[in-house]
Amino acid sequence: MPKPNRNQALDLACGKGRHSFWLADQGWQVTAIDRDLSRTDTETNHAVNWNEADLETGDWPFGSQQFDLIVVVNYLHRPLFPYLLDAVRPGGILIYETFMIGNEAFGRPRSPDFLLRRDELADTFSDWHILAHRQGPIHSTNGDEITAVKQSLVAQKPS
Repeated sequence: MPKPNRNQALDLACGKGRHSFWLADQGWQVTAIDRDLSRTDTETNHAVNWNEADLETGDWPFGSQQFDLIVVVNYLHRPLFPYLLDAVRPGGILIYETFMIGNEAFGRPRSPDFLLRRDELADTFSDWHILAHRQGPIHSTNGDEITAVKQSLVAQKPS
């Protein structure tokens, strides 16, 4: 039986593809998905497998495919959590960072539907090895003001 291809990454809700491009430059085989790729340079960058799909209205587009790394930044759609739990290959890594409750005082998003609750990522992935977890205010570069309230998690799925 052929050995599975390793170093496969998924950039979920990739936006303009900043993380996709960086991962591809590091040698990852990248699959990127977003509901609108019109602002992404998909024509000249063939190192990334680009997928345009609305993750909130359709089925999970990757079936039983698994990835060594999944990156999710500034996006929250809770019904995808079970898919993320399955889509990371055993021993693989999830990097997730998005806005949490408290951010409504500093900007968008403001709706609780799009804001993580305290410890929500750590609770959702509690069966995994949590490598890093942070939550709370994000300060400006000079540290003088709060610009957002976020939660982030780096977790490894058990082998």
